[in-house]
Amino acid sequence: EATMYESVSSLVQDASRHDPVVIVLGPSVSPQVLVEHLEPLLKVRADHGAVMVVHPLSPEMVRSAFRAGVDDVVTADGADTELLGAIMRSASRIRAHSEDARPPAVTNAPLPPTSHRRVVTVFGTKGGVGKSVVAVNLAVALARQSAQPTVLVDANLQFGDAAIMLQLPPAHTITEVALAGDRLDGELLDGLLLRHEPSGLLLLAAPPNPEAADQIGRSNLANAITVLRERCVYVVIDTSPRIEESTLVALEAADDILLLTNLDVTSLKDARLALQTLQALGIQQTKVRLVLNRSNTQGGLTRADAGRSVRMKVTTALPSDPLVADSVNRGMPMVLSAPTSKFALTVDELARALRARSSANAT
Repeated sequence: EATMYESVSSLVQDASRHDPVVIVLGPSVSPQVLVEHLEPLLKVRADHGAVMVVHPLSPEMVRSAFRAGVDDVVTADGADTELLGAIMRSASRIRAHSEDARPPAVTNAPLPPTSHRRVVTVFGTKGGVGKSVVAVNLAVALARQSAQPTVLVDANLQFGDAAIMLQLPPAHTITEVALAGDRLDGELLDGLLLRHEPSGLLLLAAPPNPEAADQIGRSNLANAITVLRERCVYVVIDTSPRIEESTLVALEAADDILLLTNLDVTSLKDARLALQTLQALGIQQTKVRLVLNRSNTQGGLTRADAGRSVRMKVTTALPSDPLVADSVNRGMPMVLSAPTSKFALTVDELARALRARSSANAT
């Protein structure tokens, strides 16, 4: 059922009162006006979709539309099938949000045995490989797939960005774990966790400034991970690209380590050295999964080349997607903002593989 409106403001006002809808706008109104009106609505109604019809199309305008939460932008002189496809993709995202992006219905379900609970550490010794993006999206995916609590620990103590990527004001951070010292217990730690309402994910945020990282000792982080494992089915840890105390704690506590790399010579060299470091630390290679991010970049190297270079089989290859950067800027992980994208589907598949791995290891 379609409804026509004479003005953008009347459409937005009416749409805010409706059940999930796909809004189609333009091209008679300027894209800037459309974005200004749509952004406030789409920020509070993730169950609404929007497609903009414009003429002409410009990269700046497309970026502005995506940042505002618009699902797709098509040209006025394009084929009807292009517009129809955009509407169908938007509707598909809304359905996925309605079915999967809600917090788990069972929030107090009993936890499985300790052997089924997993600590998953996302690790990489080269900055810029997308480690935090993968950690955040994976944690959200695990939270959506499980009825029991999932927590993300931002152990990049100097420059952690998980709170920003989830649009969560860091009212509490891991600094308070250090202040609690030996008094840290489950009840106290519960009060320090931030909750991401769209997914139900819990977050132990990094300190608000780099200087605060010095207050957090090795035992503080280790104790926090131990307590969280007692209260959550999955503990995902984002780490610093440097081999420092917090990184070592996260690696030693891990049941699964995702070694992240990109498809370029320097990233692969660093990944090989990182794998050698793990071996020197006595960490079993069976815990490590090699994850290739931006796997479809055009640099002359292939997934097989990556495996040969690192001397380990690539278990997951995440594609490059321009919407990833927009999702970071909007504070809405790809698994929620673009659940049917290849990137999001691959993250979901990785989450399911980790869940299956935990069940297999427990038997």
